[in-house]
Amino acid sequence: MCGNRPSMHKLFSDICPDDCIVTSDRLRDLDPGYCDTSRKAGVMLRPDTTDMVAAICARANQHGTPLVPQGGLTGLVDATATAPDQVALSLERMTRILRVDPLQRVIVAEAGATIAELDRAAAEHGLTTGIDIPSRDTATLGGVIATNAGGVRVIRYGMTRDNVLGLTAVLADGSVIEDMNTLPKDNTGYDLKQLFIGAEGTLGVVTAAVLRLFPRPAAKASALLACPDLASAQAVLGLAQILAGGNLLSFEAMWPEFYHLMTGYQCKGREPLPPSDALHLIVEVTGQTQDAAEALLLAIFETAAEKDLVQDGVIAKSDAERAVIWAIREDSDLMMRPLGAMLSYDISIEAARIDDFIACWTKAQAQHFPDVHSYVFGHLGDCNLHLCVGLTPDAKRNRGPIDDLLYATLADTPGASFSAEHGIGLQKRARLAASKPAATLTLMHQLKQTLDPKGIMNPGKVLI
Repeated sequence: MCGNRPSMHKLFSDICPDDCIVTSDRLRDLDPGYCDTSRKAGVMLRPDTTDMVAAICARANQHGTPLVPQGGLTGLVDATATAPDQVALSLERMTRILRVDPLQRVIVAEAGATIAELDRAAAEHGLTTGIDIPSRDTATLGGVIATNAGGVRVIRYGMTRDNVLGLTAVLADGSVIEDMNTLPKDNTGYDLKQLFIGAEGTLGVVTAAVLRLFPRPAAKASALLACPDLASAQAVLGLAQILAGGNLLSFEAMWPEFYHLMTGYQCKGREPLPPSDALHLIVEVTGQTQDAAEALLLAIFETAAEKDLVQDGVIAKSDAERAVIWAIREDSDLMMRPLGAMLSYDISIEAARIDDFIACWTKAQAQHFPDVHSYVFGHLGDCNLHLCVGLTPDAKRNRGPIDDLLYATLADTPGASFSAEHGIGLQKRARLAASKPAATLTLMHQLKQTLDPKGIMNPGKVLI
């Protein structure tokens, strides 16, 4: 029955109205997002309530039909990949903002709401979300919880895990776990919500959540700084943390090849700072007024310049100038243009070892793959780098040797992680299995077996 597409449709027809069901022929015409096979399911169901999700899960579990939860399809590790014998479970209709409490500083919303929608709702009360990622207009609450997403404000507000107070999740058998806690302190037994944060839909489907909110900054100011090397950039980070304290919002880094490529496509001849061998930083701070925020940035820049930590810098004087600076950092899809495709690696490295890793990778890549190009950028404030490789589509389809070289280089770097914020999905399962201690992997499999004994929840993802 699972492989028969009409029967799969019929299996859920008494649970889902016709407008909640997308058949495979129509599904193939939809944008797959960043995962080429996210639209290959036998059918896509679009429930609009937690009760409907529960009924779908119970029915799927009864018949052994695999379910693949999907959000905004902005993930980069193929965690939303589907096959014809599987059901894509999209929460795109569950977008309601259920409650904003400005006194408690929380927002309660369904999992299909986007990060941008949450932030707009918070803004009406003078508040903001702590989570902010470049795909904010399409990334959903459920998706960022499933991947424990990071983003550009981690240095101030922490990862998604640090921002979720409570959630509702549906288990494989249709059981509903309601833990919609709104309190910052609640030590009443095991913190079950943490099981679902970062689990990529393999343990259950998150249908709603409670997020912390924070006072919306009265003003923000952004600067683009050019540093001679990584050591200088890290010294600027320490300086900014001292001078700005809690007003430091973001601290992003762009290595020379990345900055040169991005400005060449976006603003060639109009670059905020000219391309060079410098490591470019985006430093963003907040303040009670725009003048105060800009004065704080100026103090950071001038103090760093006095110590020869920066070579040049510019402070955005308008929203348009700020948007140009951030577009250089955030429009990373442009890295596909030179050769037609891109591999994206998401790694964490101890601050003192970043330079050595990049040097080792640059040497190894030049020796083994001289025809590809590497671009490095990322969240220097929390030691998370994005290393992207520009290559041809054919080379991407045969990516194994490049993966092996990158991860071997990373394995030689003590204290490094091969997945900082993107998750495991399909792409990194073997790396997870090879890197975790046996006792840790055993416990992961035991959790999966306990919550999903038939293995229907996003099968094949995360664990082998």
